[in-house]
Amino acid sequence: GKSCLPLRSAYVEQPNTWGTWGGAIDSGESPQVAAMREVREEAGYNGPIKLIPLYVVEHSSGFKYYNFLALVEKEFKPKLDWETQNYGWFEYGNWPQPLHNGLKLLLNDSASAQKIMQYTQPANQRINK
Repeated sequence: GKSCLPLRSAYVEQPNTWGTWGGAIDSGESPQVAAMREVREEAGYNGPIKLIPLYVVEHSSGFKYYNFLALVEKEFKPKLDWETQNYGWFEYGNWPQPLHNGLKLLLNDSASAQKIMQYTQPANQRINK
């Protein structure tokens, strides 16, 4: 029922902001496969994952940033490294500050916000879609 967010380290773009894990899509990978890989590499999670597609940021240059909600069976302790200085598990709407600009864009997308709420609300409050 909570979302795990990483606190970006002082050594990355938009340092000391709360964001999401992510990275480049390797040659031959689909966005979904890349997202699964990044969850394992950057967050250190090795259990079962269900991906829910969210907002895709498209830049006029052709660059695309795919967002996914990664559903896991239970809370876990992510790994911390040079990119991530801390983490937290947060209830929807009770977000830490300051947020990374990319996470702000994602949360301001109504379709993505609705999907995140749908999957993070307690079972007795979930929206059926």
